[in-house]
Parts: sequence; structure tokens; C-alpha cells
Amino acid sequence: MKRIVIIGNSGSGKSFLARRISASRGIPVLHLDELFWVPGGFDEKRPAEIVKAEITAKKKEDEWIVEGVFGELAEQFLDRADYLIWLDLPWTVCREGLMERGSESAKQLDSIKAEESFEGLLIWAENYWNRSDPRSHVGHQRIFDGFAGAKDQITDRQAAEKILK
Repeated sequence: MKRIVIIGNSGSGKSFLARRISASRGIPVLHLDELFWVPGGFDEKRPAEIVKAEITAKKKEDEWIVEGVFGELAEQFLDRADYLIWLDLPWTVCREGLMERGSESAKQLDSIKAEESFEGLLIWAENYWNRSDPRSHVGHQRIFDGFAGAKDQITDRQAAEKILK
């Protein structure tokens, strides 16, 4: 499998899994956070036309791993993807992952702003099961159910490890 899409809640381990697959198979990773946000922070969206152009260009490549919570962006890769992984882990696991990782934006923002941003992320991620947008559990379920290719729904960390073997 050379074109992989990984979706899931914040803190579920999408980036970790993508990096591990990339290291073992030599496939480049595209983090949807980097596509969605203007470089330098997580507080300004990139212009839609730039995002669309980057998706179009990336999809033409022979190999890629796309990972992120942004279902509306992940969906745009599915017509070329040969494998979809949904990290459908419980909130306790996702929260633990977020706490271990800390705020990615803390590296780029002053400490007060980073702390507020991280608290907002925790609240947003905890509500993954209460929302109905493409970045929610319902949205990811819809994406997963609609994908006709090879796919795995991972509900615990041990199952995620099996993918790496």
C-alpha cells in the first residue's frame, strides 16, 4: 500500500502511526495540520485555493501518507488512496496522548497563549463524539463507511501496533 489516509481524533496517535509507517516503508507523510493552518501557528487558516492546489499536487504523487483530523481534507485523497486507517480510540486514550505530547503550538506561541490554545484543544477533542462535522466521530464514521478500499478501524493501541508489522 502506497497511498494511505489516517484519520482520528486529536491525540489518537495519527502522526505517530504515520511516522512509523513512513520510517518502515519510506513513504512521505503529509500532516493535514500543516496543510490547513498558515505556518507558524494554529490560529490562521490557509487560503482555500492554496489548500486545494496542494491537495491536487500531492494526490498526483505515487506514494503518500496523509494524516489528520480534518475529514473534509482527508476525503479529497480517498479517490487515490489504497488504504484507510481510522484510529477510533476512546477519549481516555486520546486525552493521554494529548497530555503526553503537549501543545504543538507551544513551540510557536508565547506560554500564556499556548496554554489557552492547548486548553481549547482539549475541550474541542473531548467533544469529538458530540459534534457532527467532518472532524467528528460521526464524520469519520461516514468517511470510513463510504470508503470501498482496504481499511481498518483501530479501537485500541495494540491493534495499531499490528498494522506496523
